[in-house]
Amino acid sequence: MNENSISLWISALRSGDESAAAALWDRYFQRLMHVARGRMKGMPRSSYDEEDAAISTFRVLCQKLAAGEYPELADRDALWSVMLTVLVRKVLRRFEYESAQKRGQAVSMSTGIETAQREDLSHLVSEECEHLLTRLDDDLLEQVVVLKLDGFTNDDVAQQLGKSIRTVQRMLTLIREIWVRDANETDRD
Repeated sequence: MNENSISLWISALRSGDESAAAALWDRYFQRLMHVARGRMKGMPRSSYDEEDAAISTFRVLCQKLAAGEYPELADRDALWSVMLTVLVRKVLRRFEYESAQKRGQAVSMSTGIETAQREDLSHLVSEECEHLLTRLDDDLLEQVVVLKLDGFTNDDVAQQLGKSIRTVQRMLTLIREIWVRDANETDRD
């Protein structure tokens, strides 16, 4: 199996392949912890920390994939989006739990908290997108990303930019390489 193929690992994980789970763990665990650490600033960590949040997120993802959930999840971008969603929800639920415990109240999932979760997730995704776009340092590559995020196909992007489909595919490969290199540098920090 191509060790860099997230799509193949996702497919293998759906079939219960533990080596695929291990490969995805190696690829994403540090990034999940990094995001969790940022989201958990100011939270008490005596019984639940960023490592717990990342482990729990990964466990849920593996269980749900093996159970046939997330059928649309097929590539690294979709995988990271799902991981971020699960992680942010876990952190917010834990924050709500810890806050309620301090006040001696029962924990509830109110509409206000769900709205706050959506806003927090939206903010997190927005920050991540902005960070990833700045890493490209090329207006044309940024245009490609924005068009893809808007749901355009490679063919549509090529037409809009006056480029060939193959050029757009090469640009997308370059974008992924830049982002993987950035993620690997972040993991080392």
